[in-house]
Amino acid sequence: MNWTTFGHKKAIQGVYKAYLSDRLSHAYLIIGMQNVGKTTFALDIAKLLNCVSENKPCSECQSCKRIESNNHTDVSVIDIFSDQNSSVSGIDELRDSFISKTNRKPFEGTSRVFILKSIDHMRVEQANILLKTLEEPPEDTKIILLAKNIDTVLETIRSRCQVIYLDPIKESEIVEYLSTFRSIADEQILQNIAKLSQGRIGWAIKMLNDPEEMNYVNQIMLDFLQIFKFSLIEKFDFAQEISIKLQKNRTETINEINLWLACLRDLLLLKSGYENYNFHEDYIRVSNELSFNQILQTGNVISETLENLNLNINPRLCLDMLMLKVHYFN
Repeated sequence: MNWTTFGHKKAIQGVYKAYLSDRLSHAYLIIGMQNVGKTTFALDIAKLLNCVSENKPCSECQSCKRIESNNHTDVSVIDIFSDQNSSVSGIDELRDSFISKTNRKPFEGTSRVFILKSIDHMRVEQANILLKTLEEPPEDTKIILLAKNIDTVLETIRSRCQVIYLDPIKESEIVEYLSTFRSIADEQILQNIAKLSQGRIGWAIKMLNDPEEMNYVNQIMLDFLQIFKFSLIEKFDFAQEISIKLQKNRTETINEINLWLACLRDLLLLKSGYENYNFHEDYIRVSNELSFNQILQTGNVISETLENLNLNINPRLCLDMLMLKVHYFN
């Protein structure tokens, strides 16, 4: 076996055991944060079903390679949510890319696999199209649904799938993996990436391969620290900027807001006397200005804001309320 998925051993073992006993579910719902490895895991399941080697999945045969490069005729990856314009795929698009193909027999493999991403953005009318296939799928077809939060997935869909949770990966495991993925002399860089990744292996690999992106991430966190000295009007202006960014690229902006939590974690470490990392002077300044309670309260309202954004509550209202609370906390 050669699973591309890193970590998530329990999930891998569960699926592989079901495969060996011919008890794979016809539909899986994989839940996990952005970049934690949901798509990679789903593609590994597709490889497992279509691999031509004895030790499945091998990730080396022609079938596995074609699945990996999204060129396998029997494996389709469909994103319900388009991040370019923050829009949800229409009913006709879903019908053309998914429903119309489910009754076709496998062409070059043994199973047809449909991977539907961002299922938590699916509307009721789209779900109704999906439900019949989930209830009565063709024998040689597997459906794998991906979502960040199970609470935002319609109950009618949840009840028809076997749910698999992919938890955040431990920092120590990410550091160990990154050190083998690419040789870097400065281990502190690896530790910083792992810390900021919040358990998202895909995000960590992206940062490792793009130093400029890492610099951009650090700048986002430094920019966030400035809000503590902003006036209320300046905070509202900042909220408007983030709201506009959400409309242009929701996923990227949500990731930025998650980085604010990582920033607050560093402030708490500083307050606790942590000295094993060279913090920027702005971190030291803000940690001296804020109390433990103020930092914790700020973290709580940011987490609350992220939950509300995932529930599609008006972004500008969410962010204005966040800035209002932060202002009066501090």
